[in-house]
Amino acid sequence: MAERQPIPAPGLLARCDQPLISIILEEDGHEVVRYFTDEAEADAAIPDSATQEALNVAGAWSDLDWEDMESGLDRIRHESSPSPPISL
Repeated sequence: MAERQPIPAPGLLARCDQPLISIILEEDGHEVVRYFTDEAEADAAIPDSATQEALNVAGAWSDLDWEDMESGLDRIRHESSPSPPISL
């Protein structure tokens, strides 16, 4: 009788000193998380459009007036009560 080979369990094997990189991607209309232990492989899995999308988000507030934003944040900071101290 032939010896049965064990069926490997699905998973990811990584050394303790390796990084674990997760990237959220869309595949077949669903968001999935792909994991990598190699930065070059992780970089290659990122779509070219992702960089442009990130830059678009960074520039989304470029039309706002910084002085108005700063004074509004300062006003909110002074009008808000401080949080009570945390006791351990």
